[in-house]
Amino acid sequence: MSSRQKDMQPLLIEIGVEEIPAGVAHEMASQLDEALHTLLNAHGIGLDVTYEGEGVTPRRLLFHAKACPVMQQDREESIWGPPEHVAFKDGKPTKAAEGFAKKSGLTVSDFELADKGDGKALYMKAVQTVKGRKVVNIIAEAMPDILRKLHSPKTMRWQDGKSRNDAFIRPIRWIVARLGDEVIPFSFAGVEAGKVSYGHRVHGSKGEIDVTDPFGWLEKQYVVADWRNRRNRIAEDLAKAASDTDVTLIEDESLLDEVTDLTEWPHVITGRYDEDFLRLPEEVSRIELKHHQRCFASKTRDDKTSNVFFAVANIKSKDPAAVAHGNERVVNARLADAMFYFERDPKESLEARVEKLSEVVFQDGLGMVGDQVRRLRGFVLDTAAALGVDANDAQRAAYLCKSDLTTGLVGEFPELQGYMGGIYAKIDGENETVANAITEHYAPAGADDLPQNPVARAIGIAERADKLLGYFHLGRIPSASADPFALRRAAIGLIRLLADDTLPVNMTLSQVLNEAAKQWNQQRVTIAIGDETHAAVTGFIRDRLLGLADGLGVSRSSLDAALGAAAPLPLYRHLAVARLLTGFADSEAGQAVAAANKRIANILKKAGQVSGKISETLFSEDAERALFSFLQTAEARFPDDPEGQLQALASLREPIDTFFDDVMVMAEDDAVRANRLALLNRLRALFLKLADISRL
Repeated sequence: MSSRQKDMQPLLIEIGVEEIPAGVAHEMASQLDEALHTLLNAHGIGLDVTYEGEGVTPRRLLFHAKACPVMQQDREESIWGPPEHVAFKDGKPTKAAEGFAKKSGLTVSDFELADKGDGKALYMKAVQTVKGRKVVNIIAEAMPDILRKLHSPKTMRWQDGKSRNDAFIRPIRWIVARLGDEVIPFSFAGVEAGKVSYGHRVHGSKGEIDVTDPFGWLEKQYVVADWRNRRNRIAEDLAKAASDTDVTLIEDESLLDEVTDLTEWPHVITGRYDEDFLRLPEEVSRIELKHHQRCFASKTRDDKTSNVFFAVANIKSKDPAAVAHGNERVVNARLADAMFYFERDPKESLEARVEKLSEVVFQDGLGMVGDQVRRLRGFVLDTAAALGVDANDAQRAAYLCKSDLTTGLVGEFPELQGYMGGIYAKIDGENETVANAITEHYAPAGADDLPQNPVARAIGIAERADKLLGYFHLGRIPSASADPFALRRAAIGLIRLLADDTLPVNMTLSQVLNEAAKQWNQQRVTIAIGDETHAAVTGFIRDRLLGLADGLGVSRSSLDAALGAAAPLPLYRHLAVARLLTGFADSEAGQAVAAANKRIANILKKAGQVSGKISETLFSEDAERALFSFLQTAEARFPDDPEGQLQALASLREPIDTFFDDVMVMAEDDAVRANRLALLNRLRALFLKLADISRL
């Protein structure tokens, strides 16, 4: 074995657990990976990278590097002591110098006087060689704390023998920690690190995992440990199963991620539910298959709903037909319930169900859903013109949009709310606009597309503003780690609806919140929205908006500048300004104009209240006369469009630069100083018609 091979060994850490819920293990594995890299980098330990894959399954978090140093490198460490005037007196070391040297394990003669770089004095300095440590010891000391800090939605403690004081997402059953043949000695939650791992719960067995090729060893134990590889296999098997049954798979990326998170040795099973259930609306069967059975739906080649579905099992059964039959039995039972409700629900119209909403709690302390419906209806009626919708259609859709919450089908399958409302609205004879608005008014949810129905957008805006004001009034404000009422999602949805310029909403954010607050306050059923709540919600939405800047195609500073305009605009118009500023801020002219605006803003802030009157007779410098002339011209010809406004403001760069080069703003003469401040104040007011350029 070469010296290089002795110095570098494969590193493997595997945390074996009970099944981790979908959506959690992948994130925890990423945290583990990041924490270990941070630890090793902090100690000057570099890995010969190359991972075999993303090591994560529902039963294990796995970190592997092909090569890691066995020993930390020796390093030189500078030890700084007291300054010269403290360390020496009359050329002889003081007690302070001797005490410091002794404390450092050195003598005064080991130190020299050196400059720290602060320009203040010379200091005692010694350079000491620190011997490198064994890497297994560095990792062993850090691992328990690393595991304690892995974030998960919930943690648990368990008692099954040894005392276990550490909490984790699920009970830990084994730990593998090795650097080559050497075990990294630590324990966590009562489990000692070792070399033994476990394969698939049914097909596999336990044994000493191969430290050089853990993924290959696990594959032989019926575990596809690489998350990406496992996902690709499932996708390929689903495509093949769909082809074999002559149907088209309804692709679902989120469901594919979920079944990847839930399996170690995935196998696709094909099933069929009773054809009689094809009478159900398409989304009913798809939602039931996805949310209750984690199965994939399909369509026929001519784009009709198919009764063929695909399950992803975590075992390779000797009798796949029996597994398919078990899935079919459960799916058929669920769809039979859906059919029962689908046939019964339309016997009572959505309009007749509105009264029942007064018995459905919106939120404890915020009244009933019936109260909310009345607020939404009032909002869209009062703002129909600004929202760009027909008032009659808008109020009708708002009036009926929550009625499906009282139906049996939505009660059984809550994921169908909105969708079934639209179906039932069509059965009731409501027009297409109203029915589609009911269907789409919950969108966008997450990264879903925006609703194409303008009335749906209007209701969505009203509902999100209503929710944010109500919950903030109760003090249910999200924390850094918790948002149980999905208020961040509500704010982001509101932003996306207001920011889209394909169906522009000509209301400012303040106007939207004012209107929503008015509906609360006029209703006087539960609460009154005050200025403090209004301001808190505005700040919360603004923070979310700035955080979304990249996704909206603008820089954060440009968006902040656009929002700083003197007169608030509809959000889609602020974004148009921000897009212009994003390019402008990177230009040489943009940087110069931004710097000048910062200077103007700082001068005016320090000056306090400034008079708006400008007297040309008080001008004594050509530069201030020129700036005032350019300013008057720009004011008189100020364009209406943002691009023209930016060009007009950019043209002021040269006279502004000359002004600051040649003119002392804070002149000794009070009248001259006040006049120059008034000039700057008027100049800033012109810039603020577009944006607060000083924020760039």
